[in-house]
Amino acid sequence: MSGGNCPETPRQKMIGMMYLFYTALLALNVSSEVINAFVKIDDSIKKTTESFNNKTGSLYGRIDAKAAEQPGKYTELARTAHEIETKSNELFKNIDEIKLMIIQQSEGPEATLDTDIKKKDDLNAANIVMVGDGGPKMGIKLRGWVEEYRDILLSVINDTSNTVYKSVGKTLEIVDNLQGDEKWTWEESFSKAMPLIGSVALLSKLQADVRNAEADVLEYMIAELEGLDIRITELVGLVSAPKSFVVRGGQYTSSIFLGARDTTMRPTIYLTHNQPFYDSIVTNGVVEYRKREGIHYDTLVVDETGRGAYSIQCNNVGNFEYGGLVNYKSNKGDMWLPYKAEYQVGDAGFTTSATKCNVFYRGLENPLAVAVSGYPRESVSVSISGGAQIRPAAGGGYIVTVPASVTAREVSVTVSVRTEEGGRTLGSDTYRVFNVPPPVIKVGAYSDGAKAPKAVILNNPFLVATLGEGFFPFEDVRYSINRFDFIYSVRGVAQRITVQGSRFDERILAEIRRMGSGSQVSFSNIFYDGPSGTKQTNGVSVILE
Repeated sequence: MSGGNCPETPRQKMIGMMYLFYTALLALNVSSEVINAFVKIDDSIKKTTESFNNKTGSLYGRIDAKAAEQPGKYTELARTAHEIETKSNELFKNIDEIKLMIIQQSEGPEATLDTDIKKKDDLNAANIVMVGDGGPKMGIKLRGWVEEYRDILLSVINDTSNTVYKSVGKTLEIVDNLQGDEKWTWEESFSKAMPLIGSVALLSKLQADVRNAEADVLEYMIAELEGLDIRITELVGLVSAPKSFVVRGGQYTSSIFLGARDTTMRPTIYLTHNQPFYDSIVTNGVVEYRKREGIHYDTLVVDETGRGAYSIQCNNVGNFEYGGLVNYKSNKGDMWLPYKAEYQVGDAGFTTSATKCNVFYRGLENPLAVAVSGYPRESVSVSISGGAQIRPAAGGGYIVTVPASVTAREVSVTVSVRTEEGGRTLGSDTYRVFNVPPPVIKVGAYSDGAKAPKAVILNNPFLVATLGEGFFPFEDVRYSINRFDFIYSVRGVAQRITVQGSRFDERILAEIRRMGSGSQVSFSNIFYDGPSGTKQTNGVSVILE
């Protein structure tokens, strides 16, 4: 947790130390000492994360025990806490999925998070997965997930000057380095010229930050609630409004009442829109409030509960304030308590959300949710730019398709409504457009670098393209091989046979029959057809047994 002036946090120190290792890596050409250091750092971070897991587990247990003992006081706290738990676990799992994608990019689709990584110094795998062209660009998705998670945690802390608020904001801060000669975005910092094990260690550090921030917010929530467990010693004027934002033509309603109600009291409530809403003086160190001279105050009707109802028609857009004084009789004489409130009147709003990672993929059916407030559903229309297409989906929402021929990197979704006065555009949201990730290419059932019996290859003479096992929000994505080159050697001179489709022709089979055990069967210039069109992908080789 950071101090009031936000000194360097443990996270910043760790990242700084890791970039020192990164500098050393460049100088030493990825020496084994640097790689081993990254391995030790990753192991240490995982142990730290385990400690945070134990800490948060204890805090959730404490909250649940309190909720069981005092449900009236702690039930809402428990609900909010477990919403945070769900979001934390979801982000932690997504980071694990990215780590797995990086490992599998280097080690092959059979690799797991527990795999003994052979290519720890691989400088390409993380870059392909995180930010590389044609890759899944998980760095951009990770940025969005972390920003969303940070905002959820900060929304729990009302006071932006609070130390926990500053600490959580700093721990999950996203900063792009765009100064000087070396420029990179936050997502590039996980992989730019970084060895595989270094990227994995940075992602492990981010997971530790997630657990650390989660624990800080849970402790803050518990402290805040327990700190409110006091006896009421004074009365305050309160305003209760069902909503502070009103659609044009709607009605704003609020209740104004005493914070500690006495059934013997019938307060008088004075209200004005003229600022300042009241005067005050200090007598013997005590602040006393009174009505302003020359200002008109409305007197609200007070019901049997001591509440005064305030209602006003809202025909203009903007921010509005009102306030005044609550007067009541006590055994010490007249008491005057101030209150003030504000509300905003605006036009109807809308939100759109791509339910698959907030991006659209070429050639796939991308689901889109659209929510519009203030208008009936039948008056809402949605359109899309850039050559993309949109249609209503069964059961609600919409389906967006971006043809493979569309080259636009972004498209805009525009939401409009039909009113009695005519059509009206509420606004637009922009979405990025990505290609579907390239497939994993296999020789029959064998992955790149695998050992394969010659007889099995001859009996299954074709290349196979399938979606990798890493994280991707769509299922049942299909590919087909368009063409490829078979590479072989004759008296030390490389030869090439080009074939259309996925099946080996008789020329290739004849060459494979002549190869002995230990020979390498290689294919390159592989073109495949996928949802996003015809693309070229990496070659594949197997070793004959």
